[in-house]
Amino acid sequence: MKLVLIEWVDSNSGLGWQPLSQLRDETALMICRSVGWLLSETKDYKVIVPHISGEKNNFVPYGCGDMAIPTKSILRLTVLRKV
Repeated sequence: MKLVLIEWVDSNSGLGWQPLSQLRDETALMICRSVGWLLSETKDYKVIVPHISGEKNNFVPYGCGDMAIPTKSILRLTVLRKV
């Protein structure tokens, strides 16, 4: 698996009821960064898992914190390490 850094765009919301002019000027997309092991990928999404255990102890590998990120939301993918 590859350890990757994915920079991606997510939706963002305001702080509740506000004048529409203020919402229009202050609401923007959220730029996010996530690091994890690239578990799988399709044309529609990539799945990363930040926490993996067991494989170095000859146990069945377990993962925790898995996240599917839509391909359309990904701005950049950087390979940090190949294993």
